[in-house]
Amino acid sequence: MRPWPLLLPFLTIAATAQSNTSARHATGTVTGHVYCADTNAPARMARVRLESAKESSGNNPQSSSDLPVGGIVQTALDGSFIIPDVPPGAYYVTATLNGYLSPQPRPENDDEALPPAPAGKPPVAALKITVQADQAAAIDIRLERGAAVSGTVRFDDGSPAVGVHVGPVHIARGETKSSYSDDFGVQGDVVTNDLGRYRISGMQGGRYAVEALLSHVDLVPRANRDSPFSDMMRSVLVVYSGDATRKSAAVSFTLSPGEERTGEDITIPLTKLHTISGVVTAARDGHPINAGNLALMSPEDKEPVADAEIASDGTFQIEAVPEGSYILRIRDAHDTMRGSSDKSTYRYGDLEQPLKVESDVPNLALVVPETKQSAARTSQ
Repeated sequence: MRPWPLLLPFLTIAATAQSNTSARHATGTVTGHVYCADTNAPARMARVRLESAKESSGNNPQSSSDLPVGGIVQTALDGSFIIPDVPPGAYYVTATLNGYLSPQPRPENDDEALPPAPAGKPPVAALKITVQADQAAAIDIRLERGAAVSGTVRFDDGSPAVGVHVGPVHIARGETKSSYSDDFGVQGDVVTNDLGRYRISGMQGGRYAVEALLSHVDLVPRANRDSPFSDMMRSVLVVYSGDATRKSAAVSFTLSPGEERTGEDITIPLTKLHTISGVVTAARDGHPINAGNLALMSPEDKEPVADAEIASDGTFQIEAVPEGSYILRIRDAHDTMRGSSDKSTYRYGDLEQPLKVESDVPNLALVVPETKQSAARTSQ
């Protein structure tokens, strides 16, 4: 007897199960092109990603730190892209290319009014697409060229400042915000070249200053075998547009959309930088504290200017401190037992005191007080 009649029910069940599985996992595709608005040429090797849009149920959209749906793809030489296997749903499409602005950011809430679009441009809602199972959703994106600012960072002896991180300071409604990310359309970190030159591109129009960050980082051994080396930042100096060493004194400028601004040079004042060093001891018995944080702050707004860590012998050193008046603050002062894990054995109170810097300040003696809890434990 032929086996076909017996196999038919099983084949039918298997086919039905496979059909149901395919239905449950059916996906769509997102395709499109990315163009440069200033040249009408394809945006070659641009990066394209999908983010989940907020559903009507009120769920939060996907965080920018999450893995984007479908990963991140790059456009081909004709500006085209394809993102396969996208689950059905609503998405925002974003594209980035160095020097260009991504389409306007979506509103935080889908119920909010969309910002007005420039004349002849589609509104933000045009970047929202809906993907359906077994179908392709197509979208074209045009990237506007962003504004750019460039200049040279030098030391006051005329030599170029090489490897200095440079970023924009956005000024809006009387507030300032530093950005080494793409918060304002700036892609990536900008570092001065061998001639001290920099160029920040892909910026939105607005009011800005520029900040140059000079850091001193050492890679030093540590006792913990799980992490044999540790980055130790010994000093940080930030100089702003107008050669100001405080953000509040930075000289700002206005960037028009698409503007190329040059000549925003910054000079680092070596001859007016000093070193502060000393030791931190405990008020109760005068022994050196072996852990804690120091910070120099602007007295006007307590904006941090420089910081340092207390060494294991209680000493500290803050380099590259500009001349001026400061508030010196010590926080988290404590004694530790050095070993595989640093365990705090005694904690001290915070300390703040004024400090005027006109030259090097060596042998500064700082005394941290006891906390009420520590004093109570000591008396018991």
